[in-house]
Parts: sequence; C-alpha cells; structure tokens
Amino acid sequence: MPAVHIDHVAMCVRDLETAIADWHDILEVLSPEHTLQLTRGEGTADGVHMIWATFQNPDPLGVSIQLWAPGTPGTWVDKLLDRRGEFVHHIAFLSDDFGHTVEQCRRAGLPVLLDENSGPPNIPWLQWNFIGEDKAHGVLIELATRYQAVGDRWYPHPGNAENDHLAAELRQRWDEAPFGED
Repeated sequence: MPAVHIDHVAMCVRDLETAIADWHDILEVLSPEHTLQLTRGEGTADGVHMIWATFQNPDPLGVSIQLWAPGTPGTWVDKLLDRRGEFVHHIAFLSDDFGHTVEQCRRAGLPVLLDENSGPPNIPWLQWNFIGEDKAHGVLIELATRYQAVGDRWYPHPGNAENDHLAAELRQRWDEAPFGED
C-alpha cells in the first residue's frame, strides 16, 4: 500500500508579494516554523507564465502553504481572479508509489483528469495527475510523486517505488561511510 500524505494547499492570488507578506504575518503567529524556508519558482501552466512561493513546513510529512499568481498581466488567470476572486486552487497529495496511487483512484471510480500522467519537462522524474474540481467540491486535487524540497529545488525522494536505484545508492554510500570519524 503506497504511503500518501497531504503535502500542500495552493492558493491562486492576484499579487504574489502582497500574499507572501500577508501569509508571513499569519504564519509568524500561528506556525512560525513555516516562515523559516520560503521556496520560490516559476513556470508555465496551461500556456500562462505563473510565479509561486511556498512556505515550507519543516516536517517532511507536514502541510506547506503555496501561493500562485500570474507572472504576466492580461491572461485568462487574471480574468478568472476578476470573476471568482482569490481562491484555493489545489490540495496536493504526494505518494511514494505514484503510478499505483493513480491506478487506485481510477479503480475506485475517482475522476482522474489526465489519461497519461504529466509533469514538468525540466524535472523528468516528477509526475502528476489530478482529480477534478467537481468531485472535490470546487478545489482541484493534485496527485504527485513524493519529493524532497531543499532550498528552492525539488529532488526525488529516495524511498519512492520509482527510485529504488537511488535508495540503493544512498544505502551503499551510508554503509561504506566510516562511523564516528570526523
């Protein structure tokens, strides 16, 4: 049975810098450890340049807060924000056996949106798929390969089923390292 956990909640916002400042104020009081690492990124989603920032939870199984905003003005995302206002865009679930998790969802009759899993072209090991907003009552559910956030980069988690070779390499390095020597 794959290990699956909620990784982050992502909100679509108009102004990323304002949202970062506001969420920093909130987290500084309610969960100060979230303010210790802010990861920023940018990319293209459905043909639109997007920018984002994630307040990383230091607990690898904890929930992070992610903020998304259009990177260029005048896009369909701006029109959506004008009509709907800022909103929770998705809740991300990470799996240590992504392919199996997607198949479990399909067998259970959940509306998996993509026939073939997708992912960013610059991170070939990272895959994702989605469960539609209708089933989740207005929020997109992201299913993704479990990863590790280090600084502003994502790395494959060595414990994933897809990464047995990485886990073996790390075990070999660990076993070969002299114990207790400086």
